[in-house]
Amino acid sequence: MTLLIVAIGAGLGTMLRYLTVTFWSTKPQYLTAIFAVNMVGAFFMGILMATGATNALHHFWSTGVLGGLTTFSTMMTQSEQHATVQQLLYLLIQLVGGLVIFGLGFALATFL
Repeated sequence: MTLLIVAIGAGLGTMLRYLTVTFWSTKPQYLTAIFAVNMVGAFFMGILMATGATNALHHFWSTGVLGGLTTFSTMMTQSEQHATVQQLLYLLIQLVGGLVIFGLGFALATFL
C-alpha cells in the first residue's frame, strides 16, 4: 500500500515540476524554474523532517510529491551545459541553497 501512495505522490510532484518548467519555458527562466522547484522541495522537506513522522502520509509527501517535484538529474545536466565557472557556480548555489533552505524549513517547523 505504501508503494502505491508514494507512486501517486511522485506522479503529482512530477506534474507540478512539469507545469513549473513549462510556465518558465525560455532558456534563462528554465534554469530559474529548476532552481525554484529544488528550493521549494528542500524547504518543505525540512518541514517534514522536523515532524519526525514516518506514516504513509509522510511517505506520500516526502518520497512521493517532493521526490517527484525536485530533480537532481536535471540540475546536473544543466550544469554540464554551461562554461566551467558557470557550472560550478550553479552547482554551488543549488547545493548550498538547498541545505540552507532545508534548514530554514526545519527550524520553522521546530519553532512552530
